[in-house]
Amino acid sequence: MLGCAGVICGRLPARFDVMKVVIQCCATKEKYAGTFTLNGQRIEFVAHPELCREAAHEILARPDDKIPPTPITWREHLLEYNQRRDNPNRLLRAVNLYSPEIYRRLVKYVGIENLFILSAGWGLIRADFLLPNYDITFSSQAEAWKRRDKRDVFADFAQLTHADLSDAEDVYFFGGKDYLPLYYRLTRTLSAKKVIYYVSGNIPKDQEYRYIPYRSAGTNWHYRCANDFVNGEIER
Repeated sequence: MLGCAGVICGRLPARFDVMKVVIQCCATKEKYAGTFTLNGQRIEFVAHPELCREAAHEILARPDDKIPPTPITWREHLLEYNQRRDNPNRLLRAVNLYSPEIYRRLVKYVGIENLFILSAGWGLIRADFLLPNYDITFSSQAEAWKRRDKRDVFADFAQLTHADLSDAEDVYFFGGKDYLPLYYRLTRTLSAKKVIYYVSGNIPKDQEYRYIPYRSAGTNWHYRCANDFVNGEIER
């Protein structure tokens, strides 16, 4: 029986032997996503706590703020937390934190070791990396305290490295133009062929990358693009 966007349900086209996929993060998170706590209060990670004018039930913090009264930042704590065998704060793997199903579909297609997520809050992370709930975005439509400016200094993770890539490996990126400056900064030195899908004609381009236009614009076009990629319906 056919379905699932024209493919046999439960089956996906055969994937390339060597590839990595990067997709930008999503504002919509799973409702049961865990986070860290401080003195019994939940931490909500945002871009600019000082700009929040709303009454917050959680403690607002930046990923690179120090944890009172220690010299350790929340980002450093998260890295250490991922080395543990237990998960008392019930953090979710990045691939499970975001609500859209495309993240899980990409994992089934390329394998969890080959999927990476570009997070406005944390940087370029592996799909299996545990993340706390957070509300940070590059979107100009978001409230000021959630919005990360391109000039803001974050100690972003860069978990896609030369060590993860073979000589013949390709890297495909699905995301909006607001995320491109961060993506460039974290991947420019990678030796792999780097492919970016785009819909806007005025995106900032870099000679280290190959660009492929996608036919369908609109909200969340990169999800549709990634689905078409999995189905083998777009150029590579």
